[in-house]
Order: sequence, then C-alpha cells, then structure tokens
Amino acid sequence: MGFILGLLTGAVAALLYAPKTGDITREELRVRTEELKRRADDLQKIAQKLADDASVKGKELIDEAKRQWDTTARAAGPRDSGGGSATKS
Repeated sequence: MGFILGLLTGAVAALLYAPKTGDITREELRVRTEELKRRADDLQKIAQKLADDASVKGKELIDEAKRQWDTTARAAGPRDSGGGSATKS
C-alpha cells in the first residue's frame, strides 16, 4: 500500500512541476516574435540609413561628373572650334 501511495504522490508531483507544453510554447513564440520584430525594426533602420547614404553619395558623384564634364568641355571647346585658345603655354 505504501508503494502505491508513493507512486501516486510522485505522479501528482511530476504533473504539477512538469512544464506545460502549450503555455511554454506560446510564451516562447511571443518572446521570439517580439525579438524578430525588434530585429526587423533594426534592419529597417539600417537599410534606410544605407539608402540615404547611397543617395547622398550618388548625388555627389553626379555633381562631380558634371563638374568634370564642364571642365573638359571648356578645355576642349576652343580647340575643336578652331577659335582662340583659352590657355596658352
């Protein structure tokens, strides 16, 4: 009789202290979902900063290309037209 009582007591204790699969799974999903949302927000901010930086750099490159084009066009213009030379050496 003591063996059966000990067995039942152990079974009840095991059921009371065993983790509940559904609750832990939901909690883990909630925690992981929050973590994924936070990471997605961080990645979105990083992507936005990279896009902004790329836009600024692109504008700088365009401006530099225009300046070089204008400089080259001014230097080559008088020679091609046969007119007076802008610079004499």
